[in-house]
Amino acid sequence: MKKGITLIAAVLVIMGALLLGRTYFSRVGEERILFLSGNMEVTETNIGFKLPGRVTALLVDEGQSVHKGALLARLDDGELASVVAQNRAALEEAETRLAELKAGSRPQEIGQAEANLGARKAELTRLQKDYERAEILHENGAISTSQYDAAKSSYEERRAQVHHALESLSLAKEGPRKEDIEGAADRVRQAKAAKGVSEERLKDTFIYAPFSGVILRKNVELGETVSQGEPVYTIGDLESPWIKVYVKEDKLGLVKLGQRAKISSDTYPGKVYDGWVSFISSEAEFTPKSVQTPEERVKLVFGVKVRVHNVNDELKPSMPADVRILLE
Repeated sequence: MKKGITLIAAVLVIMGALLLGRTYFSRVGEERILFLSGNMEVTETNIGFKLPGRVTALLVDEGQSVHKGALLARLDDGELASVVAQNRAALEEAETRLAELKAGSRPQEIGQAEANLGARKAELTRLQKDYERAEILHENGAISTSQYDAAKSSYEERRAQVHHALESLSLAKEGPRKEDIEGAADRVRQAKAAKGVSEERLKDTFIYAPFSGVILRKNVELGETVSQGEPVYTIGDLESPWIKVYVKEDKLGLVKLGQRAKISSDTYPGKVYDGWVSFISSEAEFTPKSVQTPEERVKLVFGVKVRVHNVNDELKPSMPADVRILLE
């Protein structure tokens, strides 16, 4: 009889210990996870033109997903395209001139200068004889002084022409001066710079997506004239969204930067996304009205951002989500 009572007492003690242990570990397990709720948020970027002008194309609409580098909108580029064409033509002309100077004189030009010099020398020989004859006749009184002066003037003028033709032949053989080539090279560089500036301004009539994301807002309509920097689209970055949650002051010490988190959404039941704590506010604030009951609003909380790996861009801005921060 005593043995039976003793056995029953031992069983009760063991069951009590198991129940107590179960309750203890259940409590510990609950304390290892912090349950919070919030809404998905993304980084928003306003995209605008660097130049003022009239919008001629809007290629995407609100809610549409875009990839990095995708063309989003265009401005009227007629005037800038004409400037680019003019600068390209000016560059080609400057490059042609520089190439001519570097190549030096052509054989035909040298031959022409030699022929011109020969003709001038032949004419000078004839005029020199006329001048010498006129000098003798003038000394003998056979011709007037004016006739003598005319013969002398013709001879001296032709002699100057021969000297000029000789210099022209020398320059043709030596080719362009170094200073002329350097000046032409400077003009080529100036033309290239002007062409580059005009081409960059022409590129500024296009808007491209700076990253992959979703079009949150379209801020202008087709045909509108926009100013420089005026937002045309607002893009949300879906690659690295976050959830803003609020932690009570007495629980803040349990939350650390880098802690892993599990995120779930009613939109995809049973699917869990990996995340981590990326920001903990250093200043307390009152609980937002949209988060807690009136009794809870008077309590101080700290804002915490939980980044999430957005698989296939499934999570969208403003989507409600549940967060479980793993406190281990």
